[in-house]
Amino acid sequence: MYTVDDDITNQIEDDDDIIEKKSWNNGTGLIVKIIIIILCVIVLIWLIKELKSNSGNKDVGATHDANVLKVRLAAEEYFFLKNKKNTYSVVDVKELKSYGLVDDVVDANGKVCNATNSKATLTKDDSSYKMTINLDCSTIDKEETFYYHLSNLACQNCNDKTLMNGQTVVVDNTPTTEEKGEEVINNDNNDIPDDTIEQNEYSCVAWSDWQKDRVSDSTLIEKSKTLVQGVKRGNSNISITYTDWSDYTTTPITASDNVEVETKVETEESWSDTKTSYNIDTSNSNIRVIDTKTETSSSSCPDGYTLSNGKCYSQSESVSNLTYSEFNSGNYKVNNGLCEGVKNMKNSNGRYEITYLNCRYNKIISTGSYNVSSTTLYTYQELITNNVTYYRSRTKVAKETREDDIYTNEKYEENALPAGYVKVAGTEETFYSYKLTSCEK
Repeated sequence: MYTVDDDITNQIEDDDDIIEKKSWNNGTGLIVKIIIIILCVIVLIWLIKELKSNSGNKDVGATHDANVLKVRLAAEEYFFLKNKKNTYSVVDVKELKSYGLVDDVVDANGKVCNATNSKATLTKDDSSYKMTINLDCSTIDKEETFYYHLSNLACQNCNDKTLMNGQTVVVDNTPTTEEKGEEVINNDNNDIPDDTIEQNEYSCVAWSDWQKDRVSDSTLIEKSKTLVQGVKRGNSNISITYTDWSDYTTTPITASDNVEVETKVETEESWSDTKTSYNIDTSNSNIRVIDTKTETSSSSCPDGYTLSNGKCYSQSESVSNLTYSEFNSGNYKVNNGLCEGVKNMKNSNGRYEITYLNCRYNKIISTGSYNVSSTTLYTYQELITNNVTYYRSRTKVAKETREDDIYTNEKYEENALPAGYVKVAGTEETFYSYKLTSCEK
């Protein structure tokens, strides 16, 4: 049966559902917002990395192109102008450097590319020569390929950045059918055509081979290089040997760079120097009596008296009356020579006698032998314990041995010496190369 209470209860439940849905919707919206913010941050970081990567790639790409151009121009001069080409030829940057055609190849990271693994390869087919440049650098440079016309050797994809423009006169050193399988030998005169040698031994395009003779000619451009022999200094080794240890001694020894000292401390008993005393315990086993001497002593005055001018004077002062005979007996030293007064009084015998009243005095007696005694003077030694330090030493001998120096068989430019080698002074040898200042038109 439906009642008003049921209606109120249903209304309350509906309100609770509405509140719960709003709470859920509010929580869900907050979570969505947080997720969106996190995604935006991730995208922003990715964009920054991409911008940096693209910026670095531009630098790497530009450096790569410049390095390829440098090696390619050197390889063109090596293969075509110096006539080193063949059906299949390879030259590395190290060899190009030895001819003075190129210097170090440095990548975008500022590191020198591997001169042995960085190469230029020239191959020939029916339509063209193909030159492939491979650089071994820290930037992992890609391979580049260039094509040259078979007849005039003009580069077909060098964008005018080439020594081979189709007008350069070169000698074709490709073996003929009859020459295949035989060794092809190039001498220095093969670098330029025979007819050119008759007119002029120098080219306006290519540098001449290195020579020791220097030429003075205003029509020539000169470059030079100095080769030296290298040496790798042998390592030096120090071996240490020691003499035998000396015997222990109590005489101190001082250590030094060449002397090692070892010490030890031992506890030892010994008799002391002689001593004297009137009072020792002769029954003590740690005392050894060397000599005894009995001495007798006495004093001239008894106790309480002091000797002065051959007489004994009492040390304490007395105060009393003195009869006339006592006063003048010489047995009293009256201080200040006065008493408090003089009076005629009966003495001990009942007779009247002059009496000095309240005299202050010290008694005087004759000297004699008083306080006679005898004592024994002991001369002895004591058994004492000492810590004694002992020393011993040995001599250290250092001997240096040195490995042989290793010299290069060939000569190098000083900055191109193998790792670990230095120049041998006095082995410098200078070579020169020339080319014409300008080409005749």
